[in-house]
Amino acid sequence: MTLNADAVYDTLSISKELSTVSGGATEGEISLFAYLSCLLSVYKGNAPADWGYRFSATHAASPYSDELSTAVRELSLSGLLFAGESGLQPTDRGTDELNAYSSLGRFASRRPYLDGACGSTLLMPLPKVGESISAEPSLRRALELSSKRELLGDGGREVLLEHFKAVEEAVPEAEDLLIPAIVWLEYLASTLNEAGKISPRYDYPDSAA
Repeated sequence: MTLNADAVYDTLSISKELSTVSGGATEGEISLFAYLSCLLSVYKGNAPADWGYRFSATHAASPYSDELSTAVRELSLSGLLFAGESGLQPTDRGTDELNAYSSLGRFASRRPYLDGACGSTLLMPLPKVGESISAEPSLRRALELSSKRELLGDGGREVLLEHFKAVEEAVPEAEDLLIPAIVWLEYLASTLNEAGKISPRYDYPDSAA
């Protein structure tokens, strides 16, 4: 598969941000926070297809992207990512590459969404972010159908937009996407009761199968 430039940028960005929080990121966590970033882009009125690559649901109730998986593999092989004890981190060369990408307008426009998603770990434990996302309408629907399917289709997106309308009414003057992200994640967490709680895995790469 050809490398997707947006997926490369997001992989480097997310692994860099999570390195400061937890010492690194698993491939599953990169997919999780990329998906949350995409959701925040939808919150701001963009179509899911505008994100640059798509996501599917795995049988483990996790978001997955072939493009991200390919980016992780190729960046690791090329020495731009290394696997530390706590997960993937950019090497010095990887950080230089990230800085070069960030100077381009195409990628700079993704920063508010990536910052809002990764910044949520400053106010919410990382495992709780993953648990909350498991209640996102598209993922929940995929789990109910026990199928690997593309996320953010028309049905799931309509429910998602209803969620976001309520969030926007709750925090109408938010200066960035961090507070809307937290408000929505807390709402999703509140919808999970013990009977319906999902336990997603974020330690694959092969759980998409």
